[in-house]
Amino acid sequence: MQSFYENKRVFITGGSGFLGRVILEHLLRKTEVKCIYMLIRPKHGTTGEERIKAILSEPLFVKVRELKPQVHTLITQINGDCAQPNLGISPEDREVLTTNVDVIIHCAATVRFNEPLYNALILNVGATKTILELAKEISQLKSFVHVSTAFSNCILPHIDEKYYPEILGISANKALKIAEHLGPELTNILEKHLLGRFPNTYTLTKALAEELILSEAGTLPICIFRPAIITPTYAEPTPGWVDKYAGAIGTSYAIAQGMMRVLHIHSNKRSLLVPVDFCANTVLACGYKTGQLEKVEKEKSEPLIYNFVPDESNGINWGTVIDAGAHYGRKYPFSNIIWYPFVVKVQTAELQTILAFFLHIIPSYMQDILLRLHGKKTRMVYLNQKQEQSQEIFNYFKTNEWTHGTTNIKNLWQSLTPAEQSKFNFNMSGVCWKQYLNVISFGIQRYLVGEDDETMSKAMKRLKKFQFIHQSLLALIVTGLTLYLLWHFIA
Repeated sequence: MQSFYENKRVFITGGSGFLGRVILEHLLRKTEVKCIYMLIRPKHGTTGEERIKAILSEPLFVKVRELKPQVHTLITQINGDCAQPNLGISPEDREVLTTNVDVIIHCAATVRFNEPLYNALILNVGATKTILELAKEISQLKSFVHVSTAFSNCILPHIDEKYYPEILGISANKALKIAEHLGPELTNILEKHLLGRFPNTYTLTKALAEELILSEAGTLPICIFRPAIITPTYAEPTPGWVDKYAGAIGTSYAIAQGMMRVLHIHSNKRSLLVPVDFCANTVLACGYKTGQLEKVEKEKSEPLIYNFVPDESNGINWGTVIDAGAHYGRKYPFSNIIWYPFVVKVQTAELQTILAFFLHIIPSYMQDILLRLHGKKTRMVYLNQKQEQSQEIFNYFKTNEWTHGTTNIKNLWQSLTPAEQSKFNFNMSGVCWKQYLNVISFGIQRYLVGEDDETMSKAMKRLKKFQFIHQSLLALIVTGLTLYLLWHFIA
């Protein structure tokens, strides 16, 4: 694998995202790539160049900076934006790419489940179409990895490493033409109709992008990588690194902060968590394996798909994940927790609504009253509403269950040498979940919340204060109920 990437010039989209940054780090630290062309746009008044410098200065890149002090010279900025025609790339930069690129890694996407349909089509399908067109102009292209999701065909209970165009009801090109002709407002009006059984625009547009690759890739050296729910690093370059609150991480954070106290979840359903460093290693392995395919093989077969999910022999359920969020939230407390971390798991949405009234809504109003009395800005009711909206979006994935075919990913792992497996580990059967759940909570505390050893004492004191209040309230409630029942029995 290392020899494959040596002196290669890699074009990466989505390099500023969660997975993209870890891929970037792995390429820089583990391989001797000649150059990385990074598509990036200005954001919030910061230029693309400034954003790249900021990314390389993050804790994630400490080891890279030690190994390669001049690491910034290996990255060439390509100004662009996936929401723009032709990715917003200038003719000059396009010529640079078509003349020099050896490997494409396309992981740019909107991962917002509730993204308006028009935006999701442009970002997840339109950008993929543009990059396919670009790839066909690159005569020396060795490999192209498209990052999809293990939930792209989530309306099926079992998902093999294959394409499912029959479940879409519309082709990617037709969907793009609708968006082009109707524009944002009218396209978004059609959202419910076009979604069909798909739960959100994210999964639909990811499935459409796969159909596009199936129909238009031709003989391109391309493959599709389908990761499940991407979570903090397992081990490298440092355990627990994370930079976003979305999905399962957002839920774990809210529990540890003491804000989420009741959760609608099916505890026995499999939780499809995959560490982001394992995902990055798999992307590089997929690129390597795709680059090895002979031209005859490419012409005779469809682009390979790699489902990346927890191994069936070493799974974990949602109940364990959620309990760990509370347990390790108490082990790695935050200085700004708002209550003692605990969570009540319920099987139905109706019961969650009832309990949330007492455990979420009433406390949030009471906390806002206290904030107002102290002359501070109220925020708890708003945060609670945002939390409820987030959980409603995530409900589909924590109350349903899927099985996945993993023949290709297992064959990929077995095809690596022991040395390659050690350096580019993505063996999900070897994950120690107890250790990893501890790492996740540590990472949330350290990298998301920004706590360190110096703040731990303050955080522990705050935790103990809330623990005392929490247990005192429980004692009062139990005592009150007991006295009521005794009085009612005697009466």
